[in-house]
Amino acid sequence: METVPVPDGARPGGASPVGDYLGCYGRVPFGGQAPRISYVSAPFGRRPAWSDPGRHLVQWAVPGTPRIPYPSERERLLLTGVVRGPVTPAWVDRLAKALKEGRHADLARMPGALSGALVADHRVFLFRSATSEEALHYRRSRDLLRFSTDPTDLLDGPGEYGREELWRACRGDMVFVYPGIARVPPGTVVTLERDCATTAAYDPVTPLDLPPRTTMTEFAEAAWELVVEAARPYAGRGRTGILLSGGLDSAAVLAALVECGADAVAYHYATRDPLADESAYARAVCDHLGVPFVPVPTDHGAGYLDERWQFPHPYNHLAYRWLEQMAERVAADGVTFLAWGREGDRIFGPARYGLHDVLTGDLPAREKATLCRGLLTSRWELPRILRSASPRTSLLDDLVPAGGAVRPADFLTPLPGAPADAFDAGHAPQEHCANLTVWRPRGIQLCNPLGSKGLRSLAARLPHAYRLLPHQGRLITKPVLRLMLSGRFPDTVWRRHGRLWLGSPHKDYVLRHPHVFAGLLGGPDAHLVRLGVVDPRRLAHVLAEPARLRLNAESLIGTAMTELFLRSDARRTPPGGLRGRTACP
Repeated sequence: METVPVPDGARPGGASPVGDYLGCYGRVPFGGQAPRISYVSAPFGRRPAWSDPGRHLVQWAVPGTPRIPYPSERERLLLTGVVRGPVTPAWVDRLAKALKEGRHADLARMPGALSGALVADHRVFLFRSATSEEALHYRRSRDLLRFSTDPTDLLDGPGEYGREELWRACRGDMVFVYPGIARVPPGTVVTLERDCATTAAYDPVTPLDLPPRTTMTEFAEAAWELVVEAARPYAGRGRTGILLSGGLDSAAVLAALVECGADAVAYHYATRDPLADESAYARAVCDHLGVPFVPVPTDHGAGYLDERWQFPHPYNHLAYRWLEQMAERVAADGVTFLAWGREGDRIFGPARYGLHDVLTGDLPAREKATLCRGLLTSRWELPRILRSASPRTSLLDDLVPAGGAVRPADFLTPLPGAPADAFDAGHAPQEHCANLTVWRPRGIQLCNPLGSKGLRSLAARLPHAYRLLPHQGRLITKPVLRLMLSGRFPDTVWRRHGRLWLGSPHKDYVLRHPHVFAGLLGGPDAHLVRLGVVDPRRLAHVLAEPARLRLNAESLIGTAMTELFLRSDARRTPPGGLRGRTACP
């Protein structure tokens, strides 16, 4: 089997990623003698037209990727996502034994973010490490198990979504719309047999082992080492792209890639809207690091929504067309690894902040005094600061609406009792939908160095008081990240504060195209109207008033994307067909 060379200077466990595994699918009947295995490795999205009732397994991979070695003659291993190091027979044997023998500590010690399935004679192991961003779904009856990275493989026909889930998707919630399909949570192994299914946690994220009263500067130094360590595996993989927004998170990832000697190129979503234009910040980062800067023009006009799109799940978010345009440019450049700065907010940003966090945090006394003086110069009044000495009160409560940041959706039929959107770090349906429809079909893997286990361990250790810095009347977010970058970028980069109006192009599209939403959401073919999710009269009122149109712009786009999902769901081939996808030759 071919292997991927390890770059010179790589640390132990820091081998180059293989990363050519784009997903997997399996159909495994239980009961009686285990039937024979039909296994193929195919380009992304292709499925063979099997006629036998045996065990059917598909490994989607970039053409030319070596086949994964068999653990044994009657067992198969399937993988999805970026894999660290060459997938050798010894590596496969170690992984298979850890799963079959329940040695979860050994499984957790395997490097990288692992996700996939081990199919044995009478058992199937579905696994997903704590840092894996892959989505692995399954559906089982007593005698049959089906699993796939694409949930539409597990549907028996159109219309298997839930109405409440669709309503919440229109509102902007991060919700999975198929109630009959289960997902493998991060950090777990699901073992499935004919009569039982068990789930075991195996990959906990524990706080980073640092001395008591570690200073903010020491946290910044530790953070830089961990970012570089997370970026190092991509340095020996040829040209690596990065989605560079102009913010601190993606700038930190790019700086780490350059530190590791990666051949990097920065791609930036270019907009004609001056209120959302971050290109000057992104270009300054590239100029300082000596990295090519590639602005990719984005569509603000008629191409923003397209009824020809085919979705496995609602992409109830903004700028899907922009993702397509970016993917087309990245693929044209021959780039197959694309890093980004996702997770920066969760690793370094504040979730709560108050006097309690300063006084009881594991900080040096001198830094506590500095933070207390900063609080006295902040915009918060003294009585509110004193109330935040209680662990039940956060000074940020007035910045986050109760029940989460719910978008206004005045055109939806009211749904009493609908739950609030609860943040789930292991579930990102928008990103998974984009993976299945935008990135993976073009052979592109998204890489998230800021989501590494080391950085998540640092986040678990980082005191709340070090996630926000009140200073001279300002609130400085992510002070550890800024301190980490202070010696690596000019002041204009790491001192940047405030935000542009990044949603402006999308609101402008809605204001200029109300007729598109009237036809898509209020017309006679609108699925959401027939399901009672969108109220046509409420929609007409919103579309007729520019102020309400602007207020509801994001939820209107998310609802339009959900409608497009329903139309694509209705177009799917009935059970037994290939759902419109190409069969393997």
